[in-house]
Amino acid sequence: MPPSLSPRTAFAAPKSSDFASEFRPAAALLLGLVFAAACAMNARAQVRLPPSETTQQQQQQQQQARTPPPPIESDESESEDERAESVRPRVTDPAASMRAARVILVRSNTAFVNEREVEDSLRKRKEFRAWGLALTRSDADADLVIEIERKPFSRRFAFSVLDPRTMLVVTSGKTRSVLFGKKIPNKIAEKFMNRLKTVRPLPGS
Repeated sequence: MPPSLSPRTAFAAPKSSDFASEFRPAAALLLGLVFAAACAMNARAQVRLPPSETTQQQQQQQQQARTPPPPIESDESESEDERAESVRPRVTDPAASMRAARVILVRSNTAFVNEREVEDSLRKRKEFRAWGLALTRSDADADLVIEIERKPFSRRFAFSVLDPRTMLVVTSGKTRSVLFGKKIPNKIAEKFMNRLKTVRPLPGS
């Protein structure tokens, strides 16, 4: 028959070593949770701006939204030139264009008249040299443009003198080719010079 246990032996308290071994994992888990929560709060505190800095940034953004954008700067000299160009009166006086002309361009629109032959005829004229005129083949440099046309199925030729800046026809003329007589380039050069003489006297005359 087994020995009977006394009340002290049956209800003896657990040993301290057993209690510590059971409590240690729970304590470690609790400490880990507390540490993780502390780290999360610290990270939020670092990311979050102080109230003063947040208010200052909001005020700057509001001020930028209220401030109108600066006006676009334009070139003053350019604008002045454009205003002067718009105010400047256009020369519409044919005589004034003919008197002020210095550079001539010859443009032939027919295969029956060679532009270079007209240029050579102009250079040979004493009026051309006396007025100090010059010939060009650039539209941008020309003061006057002599345009030559031929009437279809005929021996008649016409020329028009244009101011390229205003496209104003300042003078014009006609001539006709004959079997025995001056060539068309010579006739056109002579008639053009005679038109200039009416509004542009020769130097010293």
